[in-house]
This record gives sequence, C-alpha cells and structure tokens, in this order.
Amino acid sequence: MYLSRYLSGRRIRIAALTALTAGGLLGMTGAAQASMAASAAPRSWVVIDTCTGLAGKITYSPGLRTSTLRQVQATATGTTSGCSNIFNGPEAGTGTFTAVLSGKASVNAENFTGTFTINWPAGTGFNPSNGTLSVTESGGVETISGTVTSGFDTGCALSSQYTITGKTGSGTKKHPVKAQTYTNTQALNLSRNEG
Repeated sequence: MYLSRYLSGRRIRIAALTALTAGGLLGMTGAAQASMAASAAPRSWVVIDTCTGLAGKITYSPGLRTSTLRQVQATATGTTSGCSNIFNGPEAGTGTFTAVLSGKASVNAENFTGTFTINWPAGTGFNPSNGTLSVTESGGVETISGTVTSGFDTGCALSSQYTITGKTGSGTKKHPVKAQTYTNTQALNLSRNEG
C-alpha cells in the first residue's frame, strides 16, 4: 500500500515536472518565433539623396496640341538645388537633371517614358545617376517615378512631382506648344528599401 502511494505520488511529480518543462520550452519557442517574426518584418524605404528644388524647361517635337494625343519626343532639362545626402548632409551648389522622353501626349495629358541623368553638385564628388523613368499627368500635376540603373545610387527609386509654369505656343495646329517651363511641387528623392 505504501509502495502504491509512493509510486502514485512520484508519477504526479514527474507529470507536473514534464508539464512545467514543456511549458517553458513552448514559451521559449514562442519568444523565438516572435523574434524571428520581428526580423522578417516588412522593410521600409529610406530617402538617401534629396533635392528640394527642381526647375527647368521641356521641349517637344512635334509640339503639343491642346486635346489631340500624338506621339511626341521630349527633352527635359532642369537645375537641382537644396540637395542633401543622408550620410554627408547638405550639399553646396546646384546640379542638373536631364530626361529624354517619348510617348503619346497633348497639352492636357502628358504621359512619357524614357531615361534620365542627375549630375550632383560638383563639390560632392558623386558620379552621375542614370536610369529609366515614367512621367504621368493627373489633374495638372506631373508625377515622376523611376529607378537608378547605373552610376551613383544604383538601385535607388526616383520620385518627384512638378507643375507647368509657362509655355511657348497656344496648343493649336498652327501654334502647338513647343516648350514648357516647370517647377517641382515635391522634392526630387532617391530612396532605397533598407528595412
């Protein structure tokens, strides 16, 4: 009888110890899983280089008509200012932005694809950033998006917005818009998915 009670008590203690150990291991596993989930969290975009100012001119061939969409070649040139780098801080001086574009466009709807080059302020010593981009118009605001494919900041995403501030020509068949001036409404940013 004593032996029976002893063995029974021992079984209860072993069962309790097993449950406690399993619970502890499960808790540790849960903590490990939470840690792994945190390290697998979505990565975030970080602005590496930015220029608060971008303004210049776009020329069109053939010129734009007010509402008639047609295939157009365009060249955008501009000056960048207020540039800074996430690591080096503000950059003195100005740089340049150039884009060679093509697409179906009118005065009221400009949608282009093409290539771009950003020449950074001379004092930075940075190589030019080259890449591909698209320009889409909505409600009078032109949105630039693209990717740096070579040079400084290769792999970064390009983004900006601008509005038209002036034009040469009226948009008629006889006097198409041959050129427009523009200024940015959103900084020219190069961003990288850093996490």
